[in-house]
Amino acid sequence: MTMTRNTTLTAYTGPLRGPQHHGLLALAVLTPLACAASAGLALAGDAVQAALPAAVTLALCVAGGALILRGLGSESYPHDRLGLCNMITMTRGAGIAVLAGLVAAPQALAAGGAFGWAVLALAVIVLALDGLDGWLARRSGLRSRFGARFDVESDVIFAIVMAALASQADKVGAWFLLLGLLRPAFLLAGAVWPVLRAPLPDRRWRKVMAALQMSVQVALLAPLVAPPLSSGLGAGILLAMLMSFAIDIRWLILRGRAVPRFAAP
Repeated sequence: MTMTRNTTLTAYTGPLRGPQHHGLLALAVLTPLACAASAGLALAGDAVQAALPAAVTLALCVAGGALILRGLGSESYPHDRLGLCNMITMTRGAGIAVLAGLVAAPQALAAGGAFGWAVLALAVIVLALDGLDGWLARRSGLRSRFGARFDVESDVIFAIVMAALASQADKVGAWFLLLGLLRPAFLLAGAVWPVLRAPLPDRRWRKVMAALQMSVQVALLAPLVAPPLSSGLGAGILLAMLMSFAIDIRWLILRGRAVPRFAAP
């Protein structure tokens, strides 16, 4: 245990690896651009304060950037270059940080009009980048545990942010926040119930459901989508995702019961 801990610590505190250098340069470009975009969108939406959305975006970029650099220096990323795939994911993360900053400007979200279409366009771009990074990683031979985790966690944050934006824009009620919290709740349950930590089999329907969820969440931001249509769409996708998680949880529980347990000698 001591040797593993020391090795990991050295990977994080020693000289930066090549991918970390490239990641640091990317963050140095993406962070100020994201902050400027957040402030600009807030001003376009006549927000009372544009500095607060920019500050939220900055905080997320700094925190996320630190985790990214740490991951690039760990054994979960064995490659010697960052690659376009991870650049795409980092760019997507910056876009999510911009959207998260707008959560701090509810007045802007109520503005609608051109501002609403601009926010929708950004969300569409972020959604379009999802999947492109994975395809590039497979094509370039840069697949890694870090990249897969980075992509999944970006999806989780995107779902939370989009749920908050839809709720603040009065497209759905506060109950819609549950959609973004499903995976964090599942992970938390796994921390106290070991059977939920077992790996799930790769299933295409699960990927389809994730894509459908994000697509509906993006569509809810369209200025033309309003209650009761938006409420119906929100309730429908929430119910579908609850059923999806229920199917996985049932499979994990049944698998846990089927695994033989041998008493210690």
